[in-house]
Amino acid sequence: MTKAKDSSKAIKIIRNLLAIFVTVSLIAFLIYRFKPKNIAEVIRTLDIWVIFVAILIMVIMFVIKIVRWLYILRKLDVKISFFQAIQLVLIGSFGAAVTPAKVGDVVRALYLSRWTNTKESTSFFSAILDRVTDLISVGIFSLVALPFFITQLNEKIKWVIAGGMLIIIVILLLMFNSQIIRRIIIIISKLRKRKSDSSEENEETEISEENLKSSPRVLRILDDYYSHLTYFTPSSYVIILSLSILFWALLGIQVSLLIVSMANITISVQVILTVTGIMALAAIVSLIPISISGIGIRDATITVLVFYSLAIGYEVAFGASIIQTAVNMLIPALIGGLILLIRKWKKRPNK
Repeated sequence: MTKAKDSSKAIKIIRNLLAIFVTVSLIAFLIYRFKPKNIAEVIRTLDIWVIFVAILIMVIMFVIKIVRWLYILRKLDVKISFFQAIQLVLIGSFGAAVTPAKVGDVVRALYLSRWTNTKESTSFFSAILDRVTDLISVGIFSLVALPFFITQLNEKIKWVIAGGMLIIIVILLLMFNSQIIRRIIIIISKLRKRKSDSSEENEETEISEENLKSSPRVLRILDDYYSHLTYFTPSSYVIILSLSILFWALLGIQVSLLIVSMANITISVQVILTVTGIMALAAIVSLIPISISGIGIRDATITVLVFYSLAIGYEVAFGASIIQTAVNMLIPALIGGLILLIRKWKKRPNK
C-alpha cells in the first residue's frame, strides 16, 4: 500500500512538473514569437476605462457563477451563506489555477463537505452539474459562432472543433444516463478483475450487472449520484443554463472590448459572437491536462483563432488573452489562495 501511494505521489509530481514546463514554454514561445516590444505597445494603447470595465464584468461574472451554484445547492437542500459560497468558489479558482487538470470544482466540493455537514456525494454532484451546464453553454456558443469564422479555418482546426463538440456530447450522456455509467463501471471492473486474477491465479471472472452487487460502495456512489437528479425539473435546468449562457456572453463582451480597444476597430454583434465562440473553443482545448489550468494552450488557441477569424494581429490577440487570463483567473485564484492560508493560520494550535 505504501509503495502504491509513493508511486501515485511520484506520478503526480512528474505530471505537475511537466505541466509547469509546458505552460512556461508555450508562454515564452508566444512572447518570443510576437516580440515583447510589440505586445507591450498594443497593451499600452488600451484605455484605462476598458480595463475598469473588464474588471467590473469579471465581478459580475463571478457573482453569476456563485448564484448559479447556490441555486443548485438550494435545490439539493444544502444551505450555505452567500459569503461562504464566495470563499468556496474563490478557493475553487485557486485549485483550478494551480493544477494541470483544472480540478477547481473538485477542490470547491471537497471544502464544501469539510466546512459543512454536506454529504460528499451531494457536494461533488453540485460541482459536476455546475461544470456540465457550463460546458453546454460552451457548446452552444461554439455552434453559434461557427458560421462567422469556420470558412476561414484550416482542416485541422475544424477537426479540433468537431472533437470538442464530441466531448461535450459524451459528457452530457455520462451526466444524465445511468445505464452508460453502469456499463462503464462494468467494463472497468472487468479489466481490473482480469488484471488482478492474471497476477495472482491467472483466472478470468466475468463481471456483469449482477456482479456490481459485490461492490456496495460503487453502487452506493452511483445511486447517490443519480438520486440527486430527482431534485431538478426541466425548469431548473433552464434557469441554470440561462445563467451559464449569460456568463459566457459577458465573457465574450469583455474580451471583445479588450480586442477592439487595442486593435482600434468598431465593436459589433458579429465581433462579440465570434470572440465568444473563440473563448468557448479555447475553453474546450484547455481541458487537455498538459498545462497549468490550460494557460499557454488557451492563449495560443485564442491568438490563432482571433487572427484567422477577425484578421487582427497576433500581438493584439495575445495581449487580450493575457489580460483576460490575469483578470478572470489569476486575481480570483490569488484571493482564493489567501483565504486558504488565512483559514489554516487561524486553525493553528496556540503555543
